[in-house]
Amino acid sequence: MADVDINQVVVTLKDKFAGNNQFIFWFDDDGEFSDNITDLTNALDGVAQVKVMEPGHQVQTKLDLLAVDNKQKVLVYAPYPQPELEQNHLKDMISYSETFKADAIEILRKDLNLPNNLRSFLRDHKTFFGSKERQKQFMKYDLESYETKPELAIMASIVKSKKKVISFFDIFQEVLIDAFDSNEYLAEFEKYGVQTDFWNYISEQFGYVDEKPQMLKLAAGLYMTMAFRQMELDVPTKYKEFDLSTRWANVQTFMQQYSDVYHDAEVDEFAKIAKEVWSFVDGKSAFSKIKIDDLAKSDVFEDFDQKILMWIQDRLKLEDVAAEINGLDISKIAKQRSEMHYGNKYDLLYQIMRNAWHIVRRDKNMPSDTLEDMINDYVNNDGYKEDTYYRKFIYSYQMANSPENFNETKDLVENIYINDYLNKYISAWNEKFSYSSVDSRHLQRNFYKNHIEPETNRVVVIISDAFRFEAAKDLQTLLSRDDQITSQSMDYMITGLPSVTYMGMPSLLPNSKLDFQDKKLLVDGKEAVNLNMRDQILRDKNENSAAYAFDDLKGASSKEIKDKISGKEVIYIYHNQIDAISDNNKTEDDTFKATADAIDEISKLIARLRTNSVSHIIVTADHGYIYRNDKVVSGDKIEISTNADEIKSQRYLISERDINEPGVGHQKMADVLNNDDKRFVYYPKAENIFKSAGSFNYVHGGSSMQEMIIPLLDVKTTSNRSMAHDVELRLTNTTNRITSLEVPINLNQVEPISATVNPVEYRVYFEDEDGRAISGPVSVNANSDSKDVKDRFYKIRVTLADQKYDKSKKYYLVIENTKNDTRNKIEYIMDIAIQGGFGFDI
Repeated sequence: MADVDINQVVVTLKDKFAGNNQFIFWFDDDGEFSDNITDLTNALDGVAQVKVMEPGHQVQTKLDLLAVDNKQKVLVYAPYPQPELEQNHLKDMISYSETFKADAIEILRKDLNLPNNLRSFLRDHKTFFGSKERQKQFMKYDLESYETKPELAIMASIVKSKKKVISFFDIFQEVLIDAFDSNEYLAEFEKYGVQTDFWNYISEQFGYVDEKPQMLKLAAGLYMTMAFRQMELDVPTKYKEFDLSTRWANVQTFMQQYSDVYHDAEVDEFAKIAKEVWSFVDGKSAFSKIKIDDLAKSDVFEDFDQKILMWIQDRLKLEDVAAEINGLDISKIAKQRSEMHYGNKYDLLYQIMRNAWHIVRRDKNMPSDTLEDMINDYVNNDGYKEDTYYRKFIYSYQMANSPENFNETKDLVENIYINDYLNKYISAWNEKFSYSSVDSRHLQRNFYKNHIEPETNRVVVIISDAFRFEAAKDLQTLLSRDDQITSQSMDYMITGLPSVTYMGMPSLLPNSKLDFQDKKLLVDGKEAVNLNMRDQILRDKNENSAAYAFDDLKGASSKEIKDKISGKEVIYIYHNQIDAISDNNKTEDDTFKATADAIDEISKLIARLRTNSVSHIIVTADHGYIYRNDKVVSGDKIEISTNADEIKSQRYLISERDINEPGVGHQKMADVLNNDDKRFVYYPKAENIFKSAGSFNYVHGGSSMQEMIIPLLDVKTTSNRSMAHDVELRLTNTTNRITSLEVPINLNQVEPISATVNPVEYRVYFEDEDGRAISGPVSVNANSDSKDVKDRFYKIRVTLADQKYDKSKKYYLVIENTKNDTRNKIEYIMDIAIQGGFGFDI
């Protein structure tokens, strides 16, 4: 037998040659050691010569042995049985010499540390064990997990199962991954005599019986049975050949485990097989009459997600925002589907639909009557969220590569956002807006006087170019999850006009007088167009001040950051992510991506500052912006000719002229800057633009809440160690005795999610005392922030595999934290009266 360890043979032969034996004859009946002659020759070097006697060479061998020096010892190896006496020409030499027999099976059994009762198994599968590599793989598995069904260990070795404790379900997962047409694993099973065993196990576990079993047909049975099981429907008679419902518990357990393995995998084998099955059974026809409520219960085929998405689009087109599936509104069903098997693939599309739903269902009431109420509604009553939903809708739509199937939703959202929201609210804003109506503490030009000058401790100001109020609210939400942020408050400021960088940045500096000259805003007569100039203006007010660009700190070490802020009382950090990308025709469509990046970068900067002993940070902006994804048409452009002394851009015009054009409003520059400037700032009263060079979809400079209301986010931090911890999911069942394959499990999320309590996705399943899963996993997202205990209960059902359970053995419910793989195990007693029980584990 090839690759059998011959150490025991060598030891025995050496003992025999140590006596008076000159010749030892070894007739190996089946030639089991013929592949080991080279190893044997090397091992006996210096002890005896090894001579192979081929059939028909007895006389020649005898002559050769007679010629051997009487001190030379020889092992004569014959790879065949000893001839009958009358045909044995060496009978006289054999009679006074030693003979030897080796039991390859026994040697192999001892090498593999197998019990004596597996001798016949080894003999029946000696071809498989004729390889050191296969033997090595075989020896990795725990004997107790396969002793009664040793064929499983051969299958596990062939598929190279990584688990020490063998499970047939684990083996089958690997087999199912392989190609349906030419399954290499099945070919190996046949080669090594375990294919029949494999199909017998399949039949016993899943009830699949076929004279000519096929992997694709088996897969179809598993997927179809699981789909209808999830939908709580019987498999239609037309598809009875794919009905494995007699073993539904095992089908469900296997499919849940299989789906879980590939839920977040880069290559989703579960989905690949689902596509094959869908085509094989003509899934479009099979599920054509299934109600949407039933389809939404299953995540076996991704086509269900496509149907649900199109159903949502149809509801939105009708503005049927009250539509529900299984009691869940569109936002909740989209969230639920995002957490199911195909969630990763369709998450962007579900985000599109969730944000579209929020836009469609928005309050259609007219804007408030006064400017103060309009601002309050926008800042404090979630009015800003319309801009947030639109931003996230477009960003998801772009990230999903502008899916054509959802153009109707896109058109609907654009129409509502631009016509029902932007135009209406910008027009209302400009009917009411005047600087005399704004409290001076909310004017951007008074920022330093109101918020920096009174500070007695160090303060860091992060000014992010074009960082809208609504984006800062997302940043605030993100920071609220950090318990090292001790407090934060959001206020607002109103920018000057035009709402652009060259006006906004200087206005945020300490100033007594602001003057606009040559497209520059002078601060007490000084230019402030670059970092060095702004740094000097800050130092003139307070010598312990400094101004840095975000990029100066982005890659800096902690020591470098500490050196920069050491001894400083006022620090301005200028961040330019949004405007740098958006204010360009070629990249303006990346506006919302740039906004998301800005939120991320600022949050990380705050964390770095916090770790370097900065405890007070203010986040604000120079101006906001308007972005619409649909291209601006000529009808949205206002034509006004200008002269050389005037300054015009898409959203503003600065001129001394008295311009009286329909749809154009104005403010006195004197009111903007609190001086005696004689010019006016003109702007479109709606979301349209002046005909001018530059980008069109991303614009700013005009008069609107989106452009002029900027954030004033005040953040206090601590350098104390974080006390944040993962939320605990606790079992609340009153009994730990299981009497059915379906086990109801009641769980409680111990605390509401907060800055110190992190949300966690848990996997809940059962395993035996060897750590082998005996059920599929059920996911529970413990993410409720409700303070009401009853809102933090989760009721689930876990289905056990239909197998033999032993009352005397231990079984455990496992509650596994998927973030850190920690597991809480609760012991259960199995007391299932009626079960399948096939004498082997899954």
